[in-house]
Amino acid sequence: MTVSKKPKPYKFSSDLRYGEDDIIPYEEQLDMLLSKGFALWDLIGSCERKGSLDADIKSEVPNNIKKFCDENPSVKRIVFSNGKMQSDMFKKHFKEWWETGQLVPAVDSQSQAIFGKMYEKSRLKGNSRKTSCDRTIECVCALAVSPAAASISYIQKREFWEANCYIPGLHDFEKWKKS
Repeated sequence: MTVSKKPKPYKFSSDLRYGEDDIIPYEEQLDMLLSKGFALWDLIGSCERKGSLDADIKSEVPNNIKKFCDENPSVKRIVFSNGKMQSDMFKKHFKEWWETGQLVPAVDSQSQAIFGKMYEKSRLKGNSRKTSCDRTIECVCALAVSPAAASISYIQKREFWEANCYIPGLHDFEKWKKS
């Protein structure tokens, strides 16, 4: 008789809030996010890259996130899930959008550090929170979920995402549903 050993769990599995038995398949995760008003979309539509590092991205062409937001006025927040690198690419490709004053940095220190200067420049140019569509979109430079960001623990990442992405997003969704 052969006894098979249970595979060793990933290190972070001991930090899961609800346990391994409550992890749902990827497709169900997407359905759940969409049902609560969250959308997932890559910033970069196409690029050249050797290897898997974001730092190696060349000749990138962004997806038209501004058009998406213009067509979907319920969007209140853009979350950059790969932290500083993705946020820097967004600033590079959507500088004019920042200059309208429609975009504002989230209140967390990382978002303020990344987006604060662009926001202040737009305010100095006279572009306050009033825009042609009379709404603002908060930009969150989230803690990267990548293993490359190993200096930040899973628990720190989970708490950041919960406080700055999920809870505000669910709150916005509930308000939107009632209106």
